Amino acid sequence: MSRILEGVFVLGCSLVGLGMGAPEGSGVRNTVQSSVQLIALAQSGVAQNVAKLRASLARVPVEILGLRRD
Repeated sequence: MSRILEGVFVLGCSLVGLGMGAPEGSGVRNTVQSSVQLIALAQSGVAQNVAKLRASLARVPVEILGLRRD
């Protein structure tokens, strides 16, 4: 599986390099820039959700201990 992901990564980087080397008004360049922006936006959203989940999970042991009745 990691070999497949590595191949996808290499191909993706090659396409980004090709797109960035294209002339200024090129459709390929605009498409690559849009794709990179969408990926950055998605990554940012995932990072925010992970941070929220981590904060929520950090409270779980405290709440469980608070429910314990001796």
